[in-house]
Amino acid sequence: MMFDFERLNKLLELPVDEIHTDNGVGTLSEKYLHALLKCYYEPERAFHEVKVDRFTADICRGNEIIEIQTRQLNRLREKLEAYMLLGYNVKVVYPIPRIRWLLWVNNETGETTKRRKSPAVGRFFSSFFELYKIKYFLDWDKLTIELLLFDAEEYRNLDGYGKSKKYRSTRLEMMPLEFVDRLTLSKPSDYLAFVPESLPPIFKSRDYAKAMKADISHSNTALNILSYLGVVEKCGKDGNAHLYKVNSRLKNQE
Repeated sequence: MMFDFERLNKLLELPVDEIHTDNGVGTLSEKYLHALLKCYYEPERAFHEVKVDRFTADICRGNEIIEIQTRQLNRLREKLEAYMLLGYNVKVVYPIPRIRWLLWVNNETGETTKRRKSPAVGRFFSSFFELYKIKYFLDWDKLTIELLLFDAEEYRNLDGYGKSKKYRSTRLEMMPLEFVDRLTLSKPSDYLAFVPESLPPIFKSRDYAKAMKADISHSNTALNILSYLGVVEKCGKDGNAHLYKVNSRLKNQE
């Protein structure tokens, strides 16, 4: 199926109760974003919440399984291994909020604040902390990762810590406003999307962080995955800092 942003964004115009359903395992507490993406990737609800071995797949049609996970990819590890060892081709859809408008809900009065734009901006690179949790599956030929960027309104409960009650508060719902971009990762060479041309031939983690405009912790996690996949290679050390280079053989496969 060709990806169709127009059809996906058109689903946002439907009433919420047409997206949500109380049929199937676990759908009573299902979040809107998860339900919406299930409806997009598989319009036929008969293929939703399908029992596969001892697990329940979000979508299963024939030899294809789709799992939609909005966070905590570590929860998929057992499922992924079981599905792929059974011979299924698996797609993991991981949506990433790009621009978020925050709305705070007072759970005592039910009042909701005016929305305010979060200073944080999500991008495909934001996925690496989650991808690290399933690193050892990323080079399996039966696995595809699909990253989706979207803009959203995020509703949060004022039940956190501190005077504002916002620290570590509970997310109530993430309501997408528009889906804006997509990146599919199905083979190691696809991860070259995370290797900017501005990198020098031999580089350190701090060079990579600067090129990606990212903090050093996130960059180290990304390089850990890129090294595992053979996208970059360690080629020495400068003091305590590892030196890296891009795998030229992989680059030639693009």
